[in-house]
Amino acid sequence: MKTKQLRLLALAFGIAVSAVTFTACDKDDDKGNPPSIVSLSVADDNETATVVFSEGVYKTDNQTGDLDKSAFSVSIAGGTAGLAGFTVNHTAGSNEAVLVLDLSGISNGKEVITVKAAGANAIFNVKGAAMDASESKTAELHDIGMIGKWQSSGANVAPILVNFSIDSIYAHFKGDNTYVVESYTVDGSKAILTGTFVQRRSSVDGIWEVRLEQQSPSALASEGIFQILNEDPLKMKYEVAQVDPAQPGVTPPTPEGGFGSTSNGAFGILNIQTYVKIK
Repeated sequence: MKTKQLRLLALAFGIAVSAVTFTACDKDDDKGNPPSIVSLSVADDNETATVVFSEGVYKTDNQTGDLDKSAFSVSIAGGTAGLAGFTVNHTAGSNEAVLVLDLSGISNGKEVITVKAAGANAIFNVKGAAMDASESKTAELHDIGMIGKWQSSGANVAPILVNFSIDSIYAHFKGDNTYVVESYTVDGSKAILTGTFVQRRSSVDGIWEVRLEQQSPSALASEGIFQILNEDPLKMKYEVAQVDPAQPGVTPPTPEGGFGSTSNGAFGILNIQTYVKIK
């Protein structure tokens, strides 16, 4: 009887120990699947890249910390633009991070950006599981042409505009093909022009064609050419002329004629504007 009782106690004890051991193991190891990168997309202006994760993520394994630059490895290959640097906008627990890109050179749309975790302990989910260091996604930059924010002042303002007391111009050509142009006169008066634009590369290397459909303050259309100059900061050489309503004796510049070809060269350099790209 005693032997039987001992066996029952031993069996019960063994089951209890096994249960405790099993429960402890499950508690320590059940972190679930590690987070992964679901998608990577580049904004129309190439200024940001958005990383979407499979779940909310953190910088540390204890559910704290916004992801920052140290959490990512970012590189660009191919094309004509490079990566000078980047910063990260992220809130702990969010499944999205926005990389603010600082590019060098002029993108031609053939650049491939690769984003991955900086290491094996760089990005964690809510349970503390770390993203695999080999996890990555790629995307292509865009051939953006004139898309971006530009400023022109002083000697960069086209002489023909200086004759109308234009002192400075700020232009924002957006990724949705709309634009806003603000011009200022020497006495501080401000004019705002808005509309849409269409751009395309011409058969002349480096020169683009553009058509602008102004909607406000009056409806009109202009056509012309521009060229992005690979300087630091980037510059844009720009020349357009009104085509609708037509102006007597005025014809737009052409890629073949080059800069200064407004009205077949009648205006010389008077209609050539230079913009400097701004952040």
